[in-house]
Amino acid sequence: MLSLSVTTGHAIKALNCLESGSCVRHHISDIARCAEVPRPYLAKVVNLLSRAGLVTTKRGYRGGICLARPANDISLLDVVEAIEGKGWLGECLLGLDTCNSRTQCPTHDFWVRIRREITEELRTTTLASVLAARQCGNSRTESPPEQASQRPPKSAIKTSNRS
Repeated sequence: MLSLSVTTGHAIKALNCLESGSCVRHHISDIARCAEVPRPYLAKVVNLLSRAGLVTTKRGYRGGICLARPANDISLLDVVEAIEGKGWLGECLLGLDTCNSRTQCPTHDFWVRIRREITEELRTTTLASVLAARQCGNSRTESPPEQASQRPPKSAIKTSNRS
């Protein structure tokens, strides 16, 4: 079964928690809570997204994370390649080293076609369309607080899982 990694899923959920319009910076802990992803793990995901130019980060007071460009300009393919790498689909469905247009495995033609369709679907699906689906109630995630400086009440903070 072909599927994306859990890390890619976490990246998409985290990006869904960010505002699409102006760059309202959110603390990583707020995004982690919104996306239901452990904060230390999310920090590594955000680092990959930042290196790919999908988010901007700023440390310190009034710091945080925001989208680097409008959600309409970020495709799911951008996110997948930021996390999985460019060759994430693999050249051969069977994992053979010698499968190419000259020496084809039994699934070569099928895999070339399917790989192209998957890539095109991810290229044409934008983060904005995923955000729109979320706003229609098709997702469990909720946006983090409006301002990065807002903190949840101390009673809402779990002290047993702090890292």
